[in-house]
Amino acid sequence: MLVETTYHRKKIYVPVEVREKIGLMEGDKLAVAVLDGRSFKVELKRKTADEEILEALADPHEVGVPSGLTRREIYEGVG
Repeated sequence: MLVETTYHRKKIYVPVEVREKIGLMEGDKLAVAVLDGRSFKVELKRKTADEEILEALADPHEVGVPSGLTRREIYEGVG
């Protein structure tokens, strides 16, 4: 698939047909590799569900109860 796009206001716009074909979603990361003076390659770098879980487990401060809360603050309003 070859499509043309526009570079405008320091942004490259990805055409709808390309976004739909690769399933591009808001917030997805893209890796850009410069091939030569006139071309580059863009690759979608979305994490798999397994990668997301492993990342969350590697940084447990992002999961569960935030540090610094007291038992009273945790259970306030329960029951």
